[in-house]
Amino acid sequence: MKTDSLFLAQTGFAVLSLLCLALVMAGTRHTFLRMGYSSAQATRKTWIIGSLLLTWLVLASLLALSGFTSNLAIAPLNMVPALLPPLVTILVICFHLKTQNFLRNLPSAGLLYLQAFRIPVEIFLWWLFLANAIPERLTFEGRNWDILSGILGPIFAVVCYAGHRRHHRLALLYHLISLGLLLIIVTNALLTLPSPIQAFFEEPGATILTTFPMILLPSFLVPLAYTLHFFSLRQAALERKESSSHRSKAVIA
Repeated sequence: MKTDSLFLAQTGFAVLSLLCLALVMAGTRHTFLRMGYSSAQATRKTWIIGSLLLTWLVLASLLALSGFTSNLAIAPLNMVPALLPPLVTILVICFHLKTQNFLRNLPSAGLLYLQAFRIPVEIFLWWLFLANAIPERLTFEGRNWDILSGILGPIFAVVCYAGHRRHHRLALLYHLISLGLLLIIVTNALLTLPSPIQAFFEEPGATILTTFPMILLPSFLVPLAYTLHFFSLRQAALERKESSSHRSKAVIA
């Protein structure tokens, strides 16, 4: 049973990462088409972005396979190369002038629908717990309630953006709660890993999350979760700014 659960979790993280990559590419191509690019242009740009993301998956995997991320002697620095590049990249995309039009044209509902990928993530973590590979606190039976974000994402997509609805304020509630849930589980995971900042010492630990293919969770799937939140929040901010600008021009006219 333990061996089966471990294999299922490992396979699940690898397959889910590739599936999410495919969904991100599909959404990216759709966004380029909404921006007015031709089908050929949208496809070419999408494949460039997809290639960059696939390269990151390979690099993160190599970091784990080489033993770097599981080198606890240098913890927590061992996880920096897997965690920092996605965060920096997403922040640049959110605020760079050349990416604002892309963010405006992202499908608002799609950003929330895709959050459903967090449901299988929590199932895979539960399987790791059943395999005695991670502590219970990192599952929905412990202190990890991130599965609610995956369940509520599609619901809020319908409530906030079905048809011509644009209920950004209601969506904001979802994003803030979900980011909080994500921060809780990420913090618990970091404090469970052997390092100078370790706070939870129960057995088993969480060192398996630094190995392949589980490294795809902190290096790709977690960044995907907060990217969807950041993009949604940035899009809402851009729409509010444009709406305010239009009202100001109307008053002046």
